[in-house]
Amino acid sequence: SSGINAEYAAIPETVLGLKPDHLSFAEAAALPVAYLTSLTGLLEYGKIQSGDRVLVIGASGGCGSSGVQLAKALGAGDIVGVCSGRNAELVKSLGATQVIDYTQTSLNEALSVDGTIPNENKFDIVYDCATNSGAGEDYYAASKGLLRDGIRPGQYVAINGSPFFWFRGLTGIGKGSNEHLFFLKPTTEKIGKLNEILSGGEGREPIKPIIQKELPFSEEGLKEGFDLLKSRRVVGKIVFNIDN
Repeated sequence: SSGINAEYAAIPETVLGLKPDHLSFAEAAALPVAYLTSLTGLLEYGKIQSGDRVLVIGASGGCGSSGVQLAKALGAGDIVGVCSGRNAELVKSLGATQVIDYTQTSLNEALSVDGTIPNENKFDIVYDCATNSGAGEDYYAASKGLLRDGIRPGQYVAINGSPFFWFRGLTGIGKGSNEHLFFLKPTTEKIGKLNEILSGGEGREPIKPIIQKELPFSEEGLKEGFDLLKSRRVVGKIVFNIDN
């Protein structure tokens, strides 16, 4: 049938994985897209290393909040989150060492010293979860100036972009070697790696996704959930609970 919501779905076993033991089914349902996207972006494209300085733009949304949590779990040294001031404490609780309130200042203003941005204030990874997300946001140009120079240059990793950036990403024409725009390709192996990280260990606490609201899988619940999504004020994820 048409549509994106259903009680059952037939999918290949190659994209299935086990539910982490420490998560409820509702919490596990919030993982696949956002957390696998962030894991892919940070590991495969950002090539994150222990001690890296990471900027997460859109840090209170689904992919952004997961990006902050996973960057911390993967050993990032400094994690700077970009979000509105009202979500600053939440983003800090997820692992951000600094928050930039985009409603009050620009990235350049927040990171500049005497009018320029020193290399130590720049980033090994800029993980952009906000550009082209529905209200005309475009952090691409600003992000390019925030990438560290050197033998290991900073990486710009975006989950969305302008039509022109998609064209460059898909064709490779005019694309920088440190610019990445990608489609998520889930696999059982990736899910296993994600579960390993989420489960904690080695002195790390287990990670749980941020869920703003659980709603029943009903006409009313779906309408409320998608209205929340369209408001662009969702913190974390929304889950539709079929059991309800």
